[in-house]
Amino acid sequence: MRLPRLAAGGGRLVTAALVQSLGIGLFMASSMAFFTRQVGLSAGEVGAGLAAAGAVAIGVTLIAGELADRIGPRRVLATLYAARAVCCVAYGFVSTFWEFMAVTLFALAADRSGPPVLQALVAATVPVPLERTTLLAVINVVRNCGLGLGAVAAGVALVSDTLLAYQLTLGVIGAAFVGGAVLVLRVPAGSRPARSPKNAADDGRKRGRSVLPYPRYLVLTTLNFLLSFFDVLLMVAMPLWVLERTDAPRYIVSVLFAVNTGLVVLMQIPVSRLADGLRRTSRLFAVAGGAMAVCALCFATAGGADGWYAIGWLTAAVVALTLGEVLANSAAWELSIALAPEESRGRYLSVFNMGLSTERIVGPLVVTGALLASGTAGWVVAAVVFLCAGMAAERVALGAGTRIGALARA
Repeated sequence: MRLPRLAAGGGRLVTAALVQSLGIGLFMASSMAFFTRQVGLSAGEVGAGLAAAGAVAIGVTLIAGELADRIGPRRVLATLYAARAVCCVAYGFVSTFWEFMAVTLFALAADRSGPPVLQALVAATVPVPLERTTLLAVINVVRNCGLGLGAVAAGVALVSDTLLAYQLTLGVIGAAFVGGAVLVLRVPAGSRPARSPKNAADDGRKRGRSVLPYPRYLVLTTLNFLLSFFDVLLMVAMPLWVLERTDAPRYIVSVLFAVNTGLVVLMQIPVSRLADGLRRTSRLFAVAGGAMAVCALCFATAGGADGWYAIGWLTAAVVALTLGEVLANSAAWELSIALAPEESRGRYLSVFNMGLSTERIVGPLVVTGALLASGTAGWVVAAVVFLCAGMAAERVALGAGTRIGALARA
């Protein structure tokens, strides 16, 4: 795969994303074994701790966004990477559940705060809309590759299964985050936005420093929350549906994960180039909703199919899901930046990304407690929700962008 030419500073951001995603991949693959086999925590304690810390950490993203507006996203993002490095080292010395909770709270707060600050840094560094969306797409592709490579590298610690091996692994992860912080500090700072009432929208023009974004931005945040369920559908719904409701062989779960990863790597950058102008970018939301609806209906059909037919419908579902994922990502990256006032961009992006963080907590509960429990009917309802959310997101984004003159090439 050939990467496109990146704007100034883009290469360092991509390299930083690769370095820190390698660390995350290492951590994701080895942390559960470390916490349960070396620290002595139960799987339930680890799960409860992650859920509780994740819920508390969501609110911290607003603080990071506010700091990004005040002192600049570059310094804030580098600090967040450095904080995660400290947490990784601290994990190597935890011995009780409450020590685990304390470190996890700080680690997840830094993790949840990172994406909106990164977006704010890209927006400040790359002023051309299509170029910044392409850069975010490249970062996403590189991050996916880094996660996979990091997960494979974690096999060394898992095979050794000793405290020293896990501590060394955590040290490597910490070093990866330090490297990411150094690279971020070398990115050009970009110009600070001039505070102008023309940068806000609707009532936001007059309220400027209101705690919450203007209403249409909040509505778009909610609709994007619904469209971001592609993550939990793949990670939670797909494996459970395959194993419990279809006749497909169990190994197909791994194959479908690989299909998703491969298609994201191949499709994300080309699809991101479609986010050119307000009308076309807004339309990506509607197409994403349609793709997610097709995905849901294919999953429903797979539940009543046999053998190779079930495999075919499951594969079609994951292909449609991946298409919805790359389309929704491209639209959300660009519109969340373009519709935010420049002087409050960090805060607005933090609010927008709170929807994604909430999906990680609420999503599994919705999928297991409502969607899968309802069988085929649950998938049909999900299809209707995705379709309506996509069309509504297109209208809201188009209306908000037209009002403030965002992405004028539409």
